[in-house]
Amino acid sequence: MKVENTVIFLHNLFGGPIAKDDHRLTPLQMCIYTTTVIGTSVAFFTLCLFDLHRMLYSRDLVLSVIDLLMLLGIATTVLAIQSSAVIKHLTKSRVSIFQCLDDIDAHLYTLNVGGEPTHNLSRNWLVAALGAIVISLAYLLAIALRINQANTLIFAFKAYGMFVIFLMDGMFLVLCYQIWQRIRCMVVHLGKMIASFKRQNKRSNNSDKGNVSLRFCRDLQTLAIVQWQCFRACNRLNDECGLSNVSIFGMFFYVLTAKSFQLFYICSIEFKRHGFTFTHLLEPTVLIIAVFLYFFTSAYLGEMVLRETQLVINNLHKFESMHTTSQHKINQSELVEQLGNQIVHQPICFNVINFFQIDLKFFHLVMASVATYLIILLQFDFQN
Repeated sequence: MKVENTVIFLHNLFGGPIAKDDHRLTPLQMCIYTTTVIGTSVAFFTLCLFDLHRMLYSRDLVLSVIDLLMLLGIATTVLAIQSSAVIKHLTKSRVSIFQCLDDIDAHLYTLNVGGEPTHNLSRNWLVAALGAIVISLAYLLAIALRINQANTLIFAFKAYGMFVIFLMDGMFLVLCYQIWQRIRCMVVHLGKMIASFKRQNKRSNNSDKGNVSLRFCRDLQTLAIVQWQCFRACNRLNDECGLSNVSIFGMFFYVLTAKSFQLFYICSIEFKRHGFTFTHLLEPTVLIIAVFLYFFTSAYLGEMVLRETQLVINNLHKFESMHTTSQHKINQSELVEQLGNQIVHQPICFNVINFFQIDLKFFHLVMASVATYLIILLQFDFQN
């Protein structure tokens, strides 16, 4: 838990939208603190704007425009991440995502699966923090040979923005992974119930069958509560990270499109004009790899949540098909039907303010759009 608290402290230090312990600071204090962080970022960005005239057209118009839009995209994303923290405390959210996960674990404990979802939780938080640090350091190393007196502040702001953005996205991925693990616990427990039900049918002791059937009814009721808690946790996560995710995925789309074109531009047109410059290839390469990995991981986790939910429904159908007409079985059938309807009407999925759903279909759509816009850019005659 120390690792988790450290990561959350770093996130709150830069004004992230997720806080674990709201009781340590009052909403007014947190609002003032986050507003101060936003003011610092705005002042930092304003200082960068004073240096733009020195470097904007120092080398090439196309590359300067790409860098300028990248700087504006990072500033917008950082502002969205920090502003969402203020909005969260102004709206006074009822419960945090961490409280939702604790409630789920409390009910899973009654199903004898306590502790399984939080397995390696500290390692997940550590990976999220190290990922943001490594990407920020890799970006600094990629641009180290290009830093001079004119662009020091601009590159420093970009590195700072990269850390804030990828730390926020890393925390989002960790929380998505935790929700996915809890849904998997539902699938595993339903599988155990099916196996136990098969063994029960082979027994001849009716009293034992009655006791097992009562236990099945209690487990189904608990699973219904767990499913509702997972739905609430997913909605809480979507609400808390919605504004920041809009900016993050928008910046991801721009990086994949513009930086891919920048690689082509440097390797073709710039090569003819100024010769091959290896240092100008490092920055877009690092950004493309980092953004692609984070974007694919987000889509993969969203897809796995959808698939695990479908497995829950499949196991429910399998469990219901094994029933007979006894009174206990009729009660179980009603609970199975109730849980199935609850899953259908309260689907668990990750979305961005209901604009789009995060899954592999969304990943395919974005990559197809990136390819389309990249082809359009490549058709322009930038040499003239």
